[in-house]
Amino acid sequence: MKNKFLNLFIIITLVLVAFIVYDKFKLSQNSHFTVTADTVIKPGSEISKYVTQEEVDSFALRYWDIDNNYTKFVNPIAIPLRDALKKKDTNKVLSYLKDNNLSVDIEIEDGTTPLMYSGFYNDLNTTKELIKLGADIHKKDKYKLNSMAYAISMGNIDIVKILFNSGVKFEEAPITQGYILSPIYPNIDKLVISGNDIKIVYKYNWIQKDYDTPKGYGYMFEDVVFKNWIELAKFILESGYKPYSYFTIGDTIKYGYSIDDLFTKEDIDDLMILAKQSKRDMFDYNLSMDELRYSHSLYKRLENIPNFEPMLDLLLEHNVSGQPSKELMKIEYDRCYENYKYYISDYIDFLYYPLMGIDKEKENKLIQEYSKKRKYKQYHGNISFMTKALIRDGIIIRIPKEPDREIVNNYKNGIEFYKKYCVKDKELNTESLLDINSSSPFKKLVEFKKTKPNKNDSFKNVKEFISYKNESEKRSEIAWFYNAFEDDKTKIIYIDDNQIKSNLKKIKK
Repeated sequence: MKNKFLNLFIIITLVLVAFIVYDKFKLSQNSHFTVTADTVIKPGSEISKYVTQEEVDSFALRYWDIDNNYTKFVNPIAIPLRDALKKKDTNKVLSYLKDNNLSVDIEIEDGTTPLMYSGFYNDLNTTKELIKLGADIHKKDKYKLNSMAYAISMGNIDIVKILFNSGVKFEEAPITQGYILSPIYPNIDKLVISGNDIKIVYKYNWIQKDYDTPKGYGYMFEDVVFKNWIELAKFILESGYKPYSYFTIGDTIKYGYSIDDLFTKEDIDDLMILAKQSKRDMFDYNLSMDELRYSHSLYKRLENIPNFEPMLDLLLEHNVSGQPSKELMKIEYDRCYENYKYYISDYIDFLYYPLMGIDKEKENKLIQEYSKKRKYKQYHGNISFMTKALIRDGIIIRIPKEPDREIVNNYKNGIEFYKKYCVKDKELNTESLLDINSSSPFKKLVEFKKTKPNKNDSFKNVKEFISYKNESEKRSEIAWFYNAFEDDKTKIIYIDDNQIKSNLKKIKK
C-alpha cells in the first residue's frame, strides 16, 4: 500500500513539472514583442499579458525630453519653428507662423505646441505674443503636460505668473518632469574643511539634466519643494492652491489628501504586516500609520535639502497638511535621547581604555590563552583574577596614552548635537560623566543609562523636529562621504594640510 501511494505521488509530481515546463516554454515562444513609447496595449491582446498601458505610458514620460534635437518624429514644417523657439527669437517665431499660415497651436512633436516650448525656455516675450495670438493656454501634449507643467519643471517663475494671470490653474498641472538637478545631501561632490568648519560642495546646483538622462516625473508641488524653489512655492500657495497632503514617488505617481488615495486597504494591510514583522513587540498600528503618512508627505522631503528653513516656514505659514503627528515626534524624540546616551557611553568607553593603557583586543587574547592553559572558566570574577595575574607576571603591560583628539572631537560634536535637540531636562547632569578622571566613571554611567526622558518631553514643534531630522541626515551623509573618500585629496580638501582633521576621522553616523 505504501509503495502504491508513493508511486502515485511520483506520477502526480512529474505531471505537474511537465505542465510548468510546457507553460514556461509556451510563454517564452510568445513573448517576443517590441514595445516603444507609442505602443498601444489593447485589453485582451497577447502583449497585455506582459505589459500594461500604464507601464508603457510611464516609460514614455520618464524618457521624454522636449529639449531634444531629433527631427525624425517632428512635424517637418515645424522644424525651423522649433529652432527659432529654442533660440528665443520672437520675431522669427511670429513671422514663420504668419508666412507659412500656421496655427499658433501647431503640434511640433508628440502634441507639443509653441507655447510649451516658450514656457520651457523661459522666453517671456514669445510667451506673451503667442497668448496675444490666441494660443490655447490649457492645451496638453501626448504626455498630458501643458505649458504650465513645462514652465514649473524648469522653475521659470515669470512664465508661471504669465500663464496663471492668463487663466491657467495649478490644478491643471499635477504632474511635472524632473529636468533640474538641485543640491541634496546624498549628492555631495567635495568636502572643504577649515578647522571645525565643513563646507559641502554639491555635484549639482540646479543644472539641467543631459538629454540621455531619464527625466522622471512626479507630483508638481513636491518637485517645487524638493528643488527648494521658495519664490515659486510662495507664489503657488498665495494663489490659493491647496497642495495634496500625500504622494508617491516612482514609476506610478499618485497623490491625494488622504493616505487612502495612495494605497488600497489591501496595500495598507500588507505594509502593516511588514511593519509588525520588523518591529515585533514594539509594533504599534497607529504609530506605524503615522510613519507611513509622514514618509509620503512634503515635510519628509525637507530632510535631505540644505537651507530648508524658509521652505519649511512657508509650508507651516500656509498650514500645509501632512505634518508629523505628536506621537511620531515623541517616538523620534525618545530615539534621539537613546542616541545621546549611546554617544556618551561609547565616548567614556573610548576615553577610558587609552587613558588606563588598556588594549582590549590584545588583553582578551592573552586572557583566553591563560584560561585555556589553566583550564579556567571565563566569567567576570575569573577574568578579573586572570587580568591581575597577567599584570603581576608582566605579561600584560599597560602604558597610558592620550586618546586620538580627532575622534574625541567627533564624539563631543555628536554629544552636543543630540543634547541640543533631545535633552529637555535641565537638571540632568552629564558633565561629571564626561570627566574620565572623576571617581567611578563607570558606576555613574550605569546609573545614567537607566535614565529616560520625561513622558511629556518631545520636540517643541514641527520646525524643531524637521531641523533635527535634516541635521541628522546631513551628518550621516558627511560621515559616509568622508569615510568613503578619506584618502582622495580631490574629494576631501583641507585649507591647511597641517591642521587637525577634527570631527571627521572615523565619523560615526
